[in-house]
Amino acid sequence: MARVLIIDDDELFIKLMLHALKQRGHEVEYALDGLAGSRMFLASEFDVVVCDIVMPEQEGVETIKIMRRARPNVGIIAISGGLSLSHTTNIDVLHIAGQLGANATLRKPFQLSELTAAVDAVLSKTSGNCARASA
Repeated sequence: MARVLIIDDDELFIKLMLHALKQRGHEVEYALDGLAGSRMFLASEFDVVVCDIVMPEQEGVETIKIMRRARPNVGIIAISGGLSLSHTTNIDVLHIAGQLGANATLRKPFQLSELTAAVDAVLSKTSGNCARASA
């Protein structure tokens, strides 16, 4: 069982992800924007973070930077349905998230089985580094 933090501004999608991850035995918390997610992340220990990129208050790219600085070994899965950070650029945000240290990326819409597989893969790569896994 892992502690998972979901950061996404789509409440319906969060409910679907929560259900899928809890069925796999994970303890899951969530935040509705990057700022709230960063605060939760800094206040508690998580093994994996599933972070949307395009969100209000604080974009996922900035959120990932904060998480990587605070805990370099945490597993991060970046998700996004949008292709760019602004409406005037054509920069692939998932590519940027990967460059900033996301261990995996998923483009919305994705199957919940893809999410659970990504969480399992990230946990298998980072489990030796996670504080909870080594306790």
